[in-house]
Amino acid sequence: MLQHLGYPTTALGFLGRDNKEMFEHYLTEQQVPTYFHEVSGKTRTNMKIKSLETKQETELNGVAFAITDADVTTILTLIKAKVTKNDCLIISGSLPQHCDHNLYQIISTYCYDHQISFVVDATKDALLSTLATKPFLIKPNLAELNELFGTNYDFKQVTAIVALGQKLRAQGAQNVLISSGKDGSILITKHDVYLANTATGQLVNSVGTGDSMVAGFVGTYLATKDYQAALLMGICAGSATAFSPGIASRELVESLKPQITITIFK
Repeated sequence: MLQHLGYPTTALGFLGRDNKEMFEHYLTEQQVPTYFHEVSGKTRTNMKIKSLETKQETELNGVAFAITDADVTTILTLIKAKVTKNDCLIISGSLPQHCDHNLYQIISTYCYDHQISFVVDATKDALLSTLATKPFLIKPNLAELNELFGTNYDFKQVTAIVALGQKLRAQGAQNVLISSGKDGSILITKHDVYLANTATGQLVNSVGTGDSMVAGFVGTYLATKDYQAALLMGICAGSATAFSPGIASRELVESLKPQITITIFK
């Protein structure tokens, strides 16, 4: 999505050797430079199945490949060699099998120590372990937020949700973006809390919507330093991908902007 929006991006991470060609082909086609460390096995496939009658969605997530301590050392070496303080590193995804549970914390600590801006799009302990290193942005969805705190809020309980987001800020996150699909989004920054609706359209595929939202937000904020502009683009990017069979085009993203209203929560 960053590439679609005109923001140069590089893919860095682990890549399963057994099905690497499909990823390499796609990223080459999209003109995205890559720095991958190949590991044994396949990069997992995740599927979402939606009932057209009940609108209920079921996730089927594949099993991640396993990595060794040597693989972790290699990926950390790659990060140290390729990421500079002029970059913003987006740390996302679930941890591979047999991986040091502190891997995200190790990466975020390196970024913090070297003044590299970074974003964490992860869940549970992988997310919580990074907060002390002050990520620029974290993006739990409402279900993930409820899981973190053992709550069961729905999106209408804005005050309670904001309070949880503020707790994450108090632990170190600079900005907290909470999404809830068609219900909307909440952005909590140092000075303001923003509420926004979601664009309407025909849901085609919800895979990648959260990643697209992060991409739209981060790319736009780095270019403009404007939180409202970043939130607008993040919402439109996420919505557009939901309405597309793959990652949405920039044209579709831009076309959704008139649908979005952003207000400041008091």
